[in-house]
Amino acid sequence: MKLLFISLVSCLIIYIGQLVWKKGNTNFIAGYGKIFTTKDEKQLAKGIGLIIMWFGFETIIFPILSLFFEGLGFYYGLLVVLNFFALFGLMIKDQVQREA
Repeated sequence: MKLLFISLVSCLIIYIGQLVWKKGNTNFIAGYGKIFTTKDEKQLAKGIGLIIMWFGFETIIFPILSLFFEGLGFYYGLLVVLNFFALFGLMIKDQVQREA
């Protein structure tokens, strides 16, 4: 039952990532328009959408793998932290992009 719930939540996360990727909208970022303004919103939304979808896939895979292997929680947490760094990296890349 727990695995089914996690799978449903993971599918929701993947769906949200697809929406962000397809719509190309990043106005959900904290401080948007006040502190943070994007230079290339479509490109940033694609990157953020891919990272969100990747997080959804990780959320599906790790509980299944934990049925067969012990101690995977640390590695899942490590991937979550790396996802956050990737998001921040995309935002920084967007800000330092040269205007053509």
